[in-house]
Amino acid sequence: MPISVDLGKNPLLRGMVEHIRRDCTVDNIAMVLGRASESAAERSGRDFEHADRIVIDLDPGEGVDWNAVVETALDLRALMKVEGFETWPKLTGGKGIHLMAPLDRPVLHDKAHRVAHQLVSALAARHPDRYLLSAQAKRRDRIFLDYLRNGRGTTAIGTYSPRAREGFAIAAPVTWKRIESGIAPDAFTIDSPFRAKPRR
Repeated sequence: MPISVDLGKNPLLRGMVEHIRRDCTVDNIAMVLGRASESAAERSGRDFEHADRIVIDLDPGEGVDWNAVVETALDLRALMKVEGFETWPKLTGGKGIHLMAPLDRPVLHDKAHRVAHQLVSALAARHPDRYLLSAQAKRRDRIFLDYLRNGRGTTAIGTYSPRAREGFAIAAPVTWKRIESGIAPDAFTIDSPFRAKPRR
């Protein structure tokens, strides 16, 4: 990236330019695809070093009914409320739900990761036959309580980002009332981002 500004001896400006040169250039197709992927993702925090929310992704394996995902979301919401977290749900446009819990103040990602792990561990301990905490484990008939989206540099599907699936469903924030009424996980699409399609 060409820089035409005289930087003089200002270390702050020099640092900013080095960041731009190092982190904000693309010179091959892999980097282009990576940047495109990032634009369809949300980091957990506006500041790369700190999280401003906890994100827990309910990721069902084969054989898990949508009603079981909804029940899990409601159980986890109740557990998180007891721990002092107010949550809101986001349909992922795939098969799951993200529980989003804004933090009162930003924390380091390690702390956000630990808190998220503690929360899902408490739920998994109640029903070990229903839930998993490992991405590598066999998921059939079980829900992966994915707390790993709280690490430094990890991402989650961005709000209103389309999924590369038939119908181009999008990730969409919804109310708990809609979750309780059984809204479909792919209720919103790129053609209808604000009006839920009728359930089949």
